[in-house]
Amino acid sequence: MPITIGVLFRRILNDLKAQDNDPDSYLNNPKSDINNPNYDINNPNSTINNQYSSINDASNNEKNTEIRRNVLRELIKMYLSDYLTEEQAKKLVEEYIP
Repeated sequence: MPITIGVLFRRILNDLKAQDNDPDSYLNNPKSDINNPNYDINNPNSTINNQYSSINDASNNEKNTEIRRNVLRELIKMYLSDYLTEEQAKKLVEEYIP
């Protein structure tokens, strides 16, 4: 069973939350976008959270690995651009999807 992009993204969020001591920050505020249940990152039936979707194909080939990296990179850009530089985001993506 593949680890979905949604799971990887939430792991990154949890790592960043552990480093953020401000209870009212974007990461820790329960009303921020990353906690909105209507967004795909929090919807268990969305493409990024569905283990059977093509972007979560865990086949060990370069095409699928690159697709997964691109999706994770885009999620980070969309939700975490205020917290991470492009270089930090690239490093996280490579760490979570080797």
